[in-house]
Amino acid sequence: MHDGMQDTAREAPASPQLLSASGDMRNEYCAKLVRIGALLPIEGSEAWMQTVVEGFCCKVERGRFEEGEVAVYCLNETALNADFLRVNNLYEIDEYERNANAEAVAALLAVGHRIEARKLTGCFGRYGRVRMERVEGILSFGYLFKVDELVRWKPALREAQWECYLHVDADGYEHSYNFDTVCGDLFVKAFEPRPHAQWRGLSKGKRKARRVKFDRLVEGQFAFHYDTMLLRDNIWRFRPTTEVSITVKMHGTSVIVGNLLTRRPTTASAMQQWMGRRIDEELRRLRREKRRYPWQKEQQRRAAERLEALRPEPSVVEYGPVYSSRTVVKNRYLKDTLGPGFYEVDIWSEYGRLLYPHLDKGMTVYGEICGYVTGRDMMVMEGYDYGCAVGENFMVPYRITETDAKGRRREWSVAEVMAWTEAMRRRSEELGRRLRVLTLLYSGTMEALYPDVPTAGRWHEMVLQRLASDHERMGMEEPEPLCHNAVPREGVVVRIVNDAESEAFKLKSDAFVERETLLMDQAEAAAKQG
Repeated sequence: MHDGMQDTAREAPASPQLLSASGDMRNEYCAKLVRIGALLPIEGSEAWMQTVVEGFCCKVERGRFEEGEVAVYCLNETALNADFLRVNNLYEIDEYERNANAEAVAALLAVGHRIEARKLTGCFGRYGRVRMERVEGILSFGYLFKVDELVRWKPALREAQWECYLHVDADGYEHSYNFDTVCGDLFVKAFEPRPHAQWRGLSKGKRKARRVKFDRLVEGQFAFHYDTMLLRDNIWRFRPTTEVSITVKMHGTSVIVGNLLTRRPTTASAMQQWMGRRIDEELRRLRREKRRYPWQKEQQRRAAERLEALRPEPSVVEYGPVYSSRTVVKNRYLKDTLGPGFYEVDIWSEYGRLLYPHLDKGMTVYGEICGYVTGRDMMVMEGYDYGCAVGENFMVPYRITETDAKGRRREWSVAEVMAWTEAMRRRSEELGRRLRVLTLLYSGTMEALYPDVPTAGRWHEMVLQRLASDHERMGMEEPEPLCHNAVPREGVVVRIVNDAESEAFKLKSDAFVERETLLMDQAEAAAKQG
């Protein structure tokens, strides 16, 4: 609940197996069942109109949808199921061979009727990527599909009660339904043209070796940073009286440094060593036995697991350092071979060693590393130098938690994080040079942010529009003043003061999203060539 609001968690529809959310689904990269709102013309375009979906402007083909119709909306930078695109002939003309109607298209192309052939195809490239587009000066985010296109792919959806997926809360606000799986098959995922940095450059042997190392982490102590949610998708959570803090969203790489309970191996006693040898002997004997039937092999496997569970693993639990990027703990295992990662320099462990001596027991600091990769003529994020000299960088702590021995976690307020950072900067010259305080743009209630916006009627929509276009106070759509290079500010992060949940909401500028789309276009083109 937020600021007195009634809990609006949606109950699953009667047939949740039709449209569902996988355990890996991220709300920023998913599909939504939505209701089409007002359809407005786009000046200068006869073929397209525009509508607002979850706070995003989206182009729609004129005459294709009606106001109030339930439709499927796929978010920006998602990749769609290849079979869904094939069945609906949604691949572009240059990829027509992937479509179900490939023969008909080929026949038209053979006689030089490319225009007619194009009408039988869609607009999606090889990877099924949903990208931002510009139509007559209007930025279009995401893509809308008819529910019939889902049915064409999965006939079991013919009897689906689409209205059951849309939930109306006590305030009369209708919520969309987020999903990534249709009838058990993955429908949409985040578009990633490049291999995950965690595995880049590692041989199969090293990957296998990683799994058998001593794990230092203690369950319930370390936690990755939660996914920052889209403000456009969650503006309904706010009321005029909701107290918030708004900070600048920095464009760098995430780092996590903790002083947490960890496991450390100790020298095995004579009894433990003897027991380990006996277990090894019994395992060798067990594996030499020939088993003919599947049930015997399964019995053998379970016996081996029971023996492994008895193996002594002497260790002691004590407070120690934990360094991590957004998704990979750098020192989780002893004698780790993870390597430096994406940048060929382990800047995460670098800041871990810098900050760890200054952390109280149970503290975890989450931050953003900005500028250049240490000692390299390479920026952490292309174009975003943040005023740093070549080869230099800094970290902006934006979140701090305290975790006790039982795993109970306390979230620090934005004010506490800023005060701690300022205190650290005074401790030494190096900390003063390499730490920067989070930039606070606003603190107060939502109604005081834009007091001229009426709190009745379309308040949520109008406040979102004002915030998204606030050049003066938020720097939205303006160049990032901290950078020497001419790059747009990424956006802002909104947090609810004294929120019962650990969460934050991001609002990116259109200029930043457009720039990222162009960079993703280049990555997609490179992936095709590779």
